[in-house]
Amino acid sequence: MCLPAGLEAAPPAECTWLPQCLVRCWHAGSLSRCCAGKGVWQCLTDGLEVSLVHSLYLLSPGVKDGSWTVLQLVEALGSCLENTDPRTRGRGIQLLSQVLLQCYSLLQEKEVLHLVLFYENRLQDHHLVIPSVLQGLRALSMCEVLSPGLAVSVLKAIFQEVHVQSLLQLDRHTVYSIITNFMGTREEELKGLGADFTFGFIQVMDGEKDPRNLLVAFQIVRDLIAKNYALGPFVEELFEVTSCYFPIDFTPPPNDPHGIQREDLILSLRAVLSSTPQFAEFLLPLLIEKMDSDLQSAKLDSLQTLTACCAIYGQKELQEFLPSLWSSLRREAAAGASLRSYHCVTRSVLPLLLEQYTKHPQSSQRRTILEMLLGFLELQQKWGYVEEDESSLLSLQAQVCSVVFSALTDPSVQLQLVGIRALTVLGSLQGFLSPSDLELVVDHLIRLALHEEDSQTWGHPSTPLRCVSSSEPEEESSRDHCSLRQRCLQALAAVSIHTSIVRETVPVLLQHLRKVQKGNTAGNTQDMVSVCQSLHRVALQCQQDAEGCWYYHQTVVPCLLALAVQAAMQESAHPLLGKALLEEEVLAAMVPIISAATTHLSPELAAQSVSHVVPLFLDGEVSFLPQNSFPCSFKPFEDGECLEAQRRLVALLMAFVCSLPRDVAIPQQERLLQELLALSCSCNCPFTATTAAKCFAGLVNKHPAGQQLDEILQLAVNRMEPGLAEGPRRMQALTLLLWVTKALVLRYHPLSSRLTDKLLGLLGDVELGPTAADGFSLLMAESPDVLHKGCHADVRIMFRQRFFTDNVPKLVQGFHRAGPDVKANYLKGLSHVLNHLPKPVLVTELPTVITHYSHLCLQPLLLEAPQIMSLHVDTLVTKFLSLTSSPAMAVRIAALRCAHALTSLPTTVLLPYKARVIRALAKPLDDKKRLVRKEAVAARGEWFLLGSPGR
Repeated sequence: MCLPAGLEAAPPAECTWLPQCLVRCWHAGSLSRCCAGKGVWQCLTDGLEVSLVHSLYLLSPGVKDGSWTVLQLVEALGSCLENTDPRTRGRGIQLLSQVLLQCYSLLQEKEVLHLVLFYENRLQDHHLVIPSVLQGLRALSMCEVLSPGLAVSVLKAIFQEVHVQSLLQLDRHTVYSIITNFMGTREEELKGLGADFTFGFIQVMDGEKDPRNLLVAFQIVRDLIAKNYALGPFVEELFEVTSCYFPIDFTPPPNDPHGIQREDLILSLRAVLSSTPQFAEFLLPLLIEKMDSDLQSAKLDSLQTLTACCAIYGQKELQEFLPSLWSSLRREAAAGASLRSYHCVTRSVLPLLLEQYTKHPQSSQRRTILEMLLGFLELQQKWGYVEEDESSLLSLQAQVCSVVFSALTDPSVQLQLVGIRALTVLGSLQGFLSPSDLELVVDHLIRLALHEEDSQTWGHPSTPLRCVSSSEPEEESSRDHCSLRQRCLQALAAVSIHTSIVRETVPVLLQHLRKVQKGNTAGNTQDMVSVCQSLHRVALQCQQDAEGCWYYHQTVVPCLLALAVQAAMQESAHPLLGKALLEEEVLAAMVPIISAATTHLSPELAAQSVSHVVPLFLDGEVSFLPQNSFPCSFKPFEDGECLEAQRRLVALLMAFVCSLPRDVAIPQQERLLQELLALSCSCNCPFTATTAAKCFAGLVNKHPAGQQLDEILQLAVNRMEPGLAEGPRRMQALTLLLWVTKALVLRYHPLSSRLTDKLLGLLGDVELGPTAADGFSLLMAESPDVLHKGCHADVRIMFRQRFFTDNVPKLVQGFHRAGPDVKANYLKGLSHVLNHLPKPVLVTELPTVITHYSHLCLQPLLLEAPQIMSLHVDTLVTKFLSLTSSPAMAVRIAALRCAHALTSLPTTVLLPYKARVIRALAKPLDDKKRLVRKEAVAARGEWFLLGSPGR
């Protein structure tokens, strides 16, 4: 390609010579001589192929400095703008519009007139061209020299020719900008349109969903009303097109660059709805409906909107709705209606309650008053801490604490219990209790939980508690004392919100656990569970603080392991000692403690901890445990009846290793996997076998892909297959199969399909079939202790949808081929899959299931699993009714049988669909096939009887 004359140097690498040639020719004032003989059209169209930024960089300065006019540019683009290819026309108009956006202030009135006519005409062009046309009109809408009548002409053209809601977000925003610009500069002209302008805008806005556009649209509506534009007969339509967004349900996406918050939309919409009394007859019924809903945010928004409306509406607008409004308002606990109402009520009520508590010395009266005070504290807990608290609850901090602390020292156990509940709430209010208050709280709770407990004086006649409750039945008094201890433990956990407090409360909780372990009363198990629940709460509260998390981990985990190992060794030698700690309920309560204490460790600290815990279980290395003087060695993976108690502690190993981050190396991992595999297949104790299988699966899920993983999985398959075939431990083998399958399904491992097929095959087994069917729930559900994202498991997105797609056809085919004694297993498996499928996915997939499988299994599934199918009744009704018109007779019959089977679902679920179904089932009564008519009669008859007395 030869360079045109006049170019002294080669162009930059990022640009072609054509735009440079073009700009030189513009400056030279001779378009006809450009490009060394090339025509202007060729130069411009070639130039349009390069980036728009370069073109604007070259063209705009020429317009700005007067070297050429915009009309000359339009003339030069003539062939491009008239090209038969809409993309080429679009590029030409895009270039012109972008130049106008930079140079609109320099245009002459005559130029604007011609450009407006040109752009209006282009609104009838191909849809690919419209966005660029709208950009040009936006530029023209900002021109000060716009002739009278042109604004009205442009808007009429847009209202008539453009379906705005079919455009992209940016292009819709351009339309709103054009309207906004004209309303700001051509108000009187637009008002001349009368209600037609309002109607045109309603058509533009109807169906808008983007929050950026809604903010602009809401402002336009406010201006329509505030500046007295004619609404005419379209008041209700204008209300409907805006009120459909009430209440606002919007959550900005993470890292949203636009910065639009839910509150921005709420306030903007509220300003619209409360802007005119003309909306009253439509808005007030809507507010009453939302105030009666169960959604707290909707109630709050409705009340705040009503408050805004009351400032605008008069008696005339409100009078008709006052009874309904009062009926809705009086059903609320007033302080819970909104944060503002909470502050208004508490400012008046709390001082009175505190005064009444002081005036009444009787414990029963104080208890009633404190319970009312507790209600307000719990509301404060719900709203959280905000600056406005300083005017209500925080101003009464000293008095509230004094009342609560006095309740803790009262001889009445019942009043103490309410006081502890109040302390639990106060401890969760960030910044409410001062450091000195917290120390006093801990002292009170330690005294109540542990005071002279090892002397067994909780029930001693000389204690104040016993004296006060001596007239009560002994069993009721004992329950009170147990409840009091549990409340104390809960309160200790609740106030453990800072590392400094955790260092005080955790040793107390562990001390209490040791004391309970030494006892031999019947309530020890529940006491241990209570302590574990409090420890778990503290663990969760420590997770976000690195220092607190590590302190908690290195203090609690070794202590729990030491107590458990000691109990297991005592159980081996003396079966009556320490038994409560080995109960499944207690071990299950310890699992979340260890898991929560481990999941948030840094990789370095986790590696340090795992170097101690794994050798403990594999080699009996107890040196890191506190008080590690044990009577015998710890060998949980060895055989022998005397070691059964030790093997149960694999649950604690599972809690630890399955919660480690994936990048933490586990020492002797292959040996550990082999030991777990052997234990899961050979142990007679179901609890131990299951926890070993879960631990094995948790490690397999995180194991890096490669030869080592393939070998351990093959070893597992070799152990499972003979066990499933025959023998006394078929159930243990099935349990292992289920957990390994889940581990592999979550990470999309290729072996998962083979294992799933094996599980499907077991549905036909008379002995294992019911358990295998329930196993589909295990595969699809969220596991509470292992194999979930919280413990760093490898969980791929949409694994449930993939499992559904791969296995539902197999379940249906298996049901069709199965004998009558095992058909229910396939139905149960299918119901579990459907029940755990995310609802949006199920709504998408269920019609396919109905279409392809209704004649096989959905009819019996409706009868066998009504609680699951009730959740999807709308989809079922719609699809079944549509299938009654299918060309295939077998499908029509199956759809009618399913419609008949729907009547087995709860009546309350079906009644809204009764009339619709009865009308739809009238058509198949005239079907040409007798068998179809027979099913239609049966189904319609049942729907007629739905809701009748006695059914």
